[in-house]
Amino acid sequence: MYSYDPYSTVKKNVILTLFSLFLLMCIFSLMIGSTFHTAQPEETYLGIDNSAETTEQRTAFLSALSYSPDPESEESEEIIIPAEFGDVYTRYNELQKEAGGDLSRYKGAQCVRFTYRDTETGHFLDLIVYENRIIGGDECTRELDGEMWPLAAGA
Repeated sequence: MYSYDPYSTVKKNVILTLFSLFLLMCIFSLMIGSTFHTAQPEETYLGIDNSAETTEQRTAFLSALSYSPDPESEESEEIIIPAEFGDVYTRYNELQKEAGGDLSRYKGAQCVRFTYRDTETGHFLDLIVYENRIIGGDECTRELDGEMWPLAAGA
């Protein structure tokens, strides 16, 4: 004879629900983990201490490269380095490689771009900062057909 035990059915349902939630959490963790960036920035960039917590540190870095950044002109913007580089970021990373850097290590990283005006040339100096460390940058003009160069010592 068959007897129905409601307690056993509830117990099975609870176990199945908990197991399903556990699997969903594992899948969600894997998905989220793949978008977070874990690379640690180097302690130097272009052979110079790349500490970038303050305006003074960032402008000192640019000054060490022989630029003349105006600290009063500082602008900042949060950016995310794309997880997959399209044509524009591939070309930009080639510019970074010319200077001795490589942004591909930071794909998917949330960064801050700081921009300063160079008082000598009028050009703009961009620094890409991740975890208070400079990981890239450029010198550029802002005209529609403007130019862009890698950051370089003796600029």
